[in-house]
Amino acid sequence: MRGVVHMVSGRLRYRTDMPGDREIPLDPGRPGNVVSEALHQFDPDGQAPFLVEFHRKTG
Repeated sequence: MRGVVHMVSGRLRYRTDMPGDREIPLDPGRPGNVVSEALHQFDPDGQAPFLVEFHRKTG
């Protein structure tokens, strides 16, 4: 299952243990893609409300 992180306000660092160990900064103008099967972590920078929209693969 995959998802998209939409920031309402504030900033968030999204870390993933996928190949290349990445840290991706997210903010209201920069959404992020999440793979639910991969280990991941969100690190808010203060108040950081966000929504995650999940998409299931069909077929």
